[in-house]
Amino acid sequence: MRHPRALARSHKFCHARHNAVRRAVVTDDVLSSEGPPRPSPAAIARATIRRALRAEAALGQRLVPKLRRSTSTQPRTADALTSISPQSQGQGSTSSSLQRGPIPRNASTPSIGDQPHTDVAGPSVEPLGPHRPLFADPPLDRAARITHLDQLDRDHVRACQKCRLCQTRTQTVFGVGDPEADIFFIGEGPGENEDLRGEPFVGRAGELLTKMIGAMGLSRERVYIANIVKCRPPNNRAPMPDETAACTPYLEQQLALVRPRAIVTLGLPATQYMLQSRDPMSRLRGRWHTWRGIDLMPTYHPAYVLRQYTPETRQAVWSDLQLVMQKIGLKIPAKTGDSPS
Repeated sequence: MRHPRALARSHKFCHARHNAVRRAVVTDDVLSSEGPPRPSPAAIARATIRRALRAEAALGQRLVPKLRRSTSTQPRTADALTSISPQSQGQGSTSSSLQRGPIPRNASTPSIGDQPHTDVAGPSVEPLGPHRPLFADPPLDRAARITHLDQLDRDHVRACQKCRLCQTRTQTVFGVGDPEADIFFIGEGPGENEDLRGEPFVGRAGELLTKMIGAMGLSRERVYIANIVKCRPPNNRAPMPDETAACTPYLEQQLALVRPRAIVTLGLPATQYMLQSRDPMSRLRGRWHTWRGIDLMPTYHPAYVLRQYTPETRQAVWSDLQLVMQKIGLKIPAKTGDSPS
């Protein structure tokens, strides 16, 4: 028979163990009701980087600076990364770690704006935003410009499959006009008529644009006309950011070959892309901007003018075109109050 004191100690120990088990069960229930544990700081940082990379791919903007891959066999060190000379940092080239311009969504596919094809020996274009210089090479003569524009269209644009627009297009719409034009009109994208004919601005909006150009004392053959994207977006919707990023290097190559004295952007999507701005058209039109050293004048799209066919809208467009005429030295008609209609 066990001693009474031993029985008391055994009973006290069992009672304490029972209470401890009950506290553990209650604690587990409380923890499970509060949900999963908080992620570690490292996990939060990884999730933030993943979101930034997805936003970069969707918006066509470089959010995370990228260091140029070194070709040296020596390991990378902090000293090696900081040994860049001030002279090389001051050059306006692709060595800059931050680039404001759009970047193709598929980085593995070199675009003609980033790395020109070896067969197209025209000026090289770097998508570095609206305020960086565009013309790194001397201008070509007229025959060479025609040759390179035709080759750009034939060998690259017509076969382009960089975005989803290639799946629904009838044909690409490259651009038309004088390869030595002083004025370069840029629209948003091809419509149904343009998709069928392969030429920009041939519908009702194109007829109005032709009248606008005629009021300036010019013809379509003496200006150059192109769009932000070369394929028609379904249902004439605005181009998506990744579609714009994939297609605009072709437009930049056209601008580098034509080298206009003035750019006229038609509509808000084209204006916002060229200026990398989110301002409304009411704040952008009517005053001069600069895109890589070229004077740029935003104005309303002819399709918008047809929808809002009021004297105020037509007069606003005509005043914008008069500023362009003054810039390049064209004679303004005597009746300056008249607007093209």
